[in-house]
Amino acid sequence: MEKIVSISLGSPSRDFTVEVDLLGRRLAVQRRGVDGSYQEYFRALAEADADPEVRAIGLGGINRYLLTNANKHEFRMARKMVATVRAKPVVDGCGLKTSLEPYLVHRLQQEGVVDFTRSRVLMVAATDRWGMARALRETARETIFGDLMFGLDLPIPLPWNLLRPLAALLVPMITGYVPFKWLYPTGETKVRPKYGKWYAWADVIAGDWKFIQRCLPVGSEALRGKMILTNTVTSKDVELLRSRGAALLVTTTPNLSGRSFGTNVIEAVVITLAGKRPEEMTPQEYLDVLRELGWDRPRVEHLNG
Repeated sequence: MEKIVSISLGSPSRDFTVEVDLLGRRLAVQRRGVDGSYQEYFRALAEADADPEVRAIGLGGINRYLLTNANKHEFRMARKMVATVRAKPVVDGCGLKTSLEPYLVHRLQQEGVVDFTRSRVLMVAATDRWGMARALRETARETIFGDLMFGLDLPIPLPWNLLRPLAALLVPMITGYVPFKWLYPTGETKVRPKYGKWYAWADVIAGDWKFIQRCLPVGSEALRGKMILTNTVTSKDVELLRSRGAALLVTTTPNLSGRSFGTNVIEAVVITLAGKRPEEMTPQEYLDVLRELGWDRPRVEHLNG
């Protein structure tokens, strides 16, 4: 059987294996968490690369790139990881983040699921999801970007006009010299409430779930009436949001076996079905395959009220 393997720096408690029939092909989709161990990560990459049934490998819990405008900046550690894989294509979800995610923001607005033109949006990290950030900036009433807050633990919210030049200056240095583990929570996420003022300010909280979860405010009214736009949530995560009072959960990737998959997993599936390597794919080709699968729609779940 053809396999898709996502290797994650995150906790093994979120591991899964799902068999799915897609466009006449049966795929086994697997996530393997290494709980923050880089040694185990490299070992898992080697095993997946050597497995003749594996068609593509997803990098989970780590970004290969951060984006600034149209520029990609590769993390040094991710470059080492990819260099160890000789035979299989490796993706980190960047292809979906620059094609599907901005498309879905506009679709949510057009179909009236959410009126961004009346909404204040907290985007926890734009450089992680530049396509979504740009689309929100184009549609939302007001958008604040939390790259310094959630990525570097600096209590400085950024408007778009400051984010762009600052990202162009800092991102090349960050990806080249700052260890990824300093920026992004790996292993089991520990919730440490922070930046409650900005969670309260926002009507929509968007971006990477790990960042959103790490600083999530406590209390049954903490997210009352708010929409969460993210991906890679489990049923446990959904219950956490419900307990905080969130009104609406929108995920950008499909729900299979009770969870939404990470963008790296879905990108690995898409390039496998397309029969192409990621560098050969255009944004439109990603959308074409996703549309054929019926995965070009957001998943919308009403949580409270």
